[in-house]
Amino acid sequence: MKRLLPSILLAAGFLIAAAGLKYAESVGLVGDDMAQRAVQVMIGLMLAGFANVAPKRIGPQRMSREAEARMQTARRIGGWSLTLAGLAHAGLWAFAPVDFAVTAAMILVGSSLAIAIGYAIWACRNLGAPASEAAKGS
Repeated sequence: MKRLLPSILLAAGFLIAAAGLKYAESVGLVGDDMAQRAVQVMIGLMLAGFANVAPKRIGPQRMSREAEARMQTARRIGGWSLTLAGLAHAGLWAFAPVDFAVTAAMILVGSSLAIAIGYAIWACRNLGAPASEAAKGS
């Protein structure tokens, strides 16, 4: 529960901020697209934060050293890819026109996710095979 509580508090703060921004927009305190932009910037920064922390959470060793090294490399590639995508997402929503930011941010985050998944599949495809079979498959 101790590890879950900060995430719950962060999610609650995110929802409160989004609701507050939407209310401020409805009463005219902020511009028409400001609430959407602010929420999308928060989403990008949250993606960057979680992607930055993910490769650093290493559990107990359950496989060979080679397999663990490949998995950690895949985590690092995914972490870098998604961290940069989250920062770019936030930057697009902060500064680019809304119509462009919608499309560009989706393409950027989707491409980053594809890179992370693709590298993980490539790096880990022979992890379960014995060393002799893995050599034959390459």
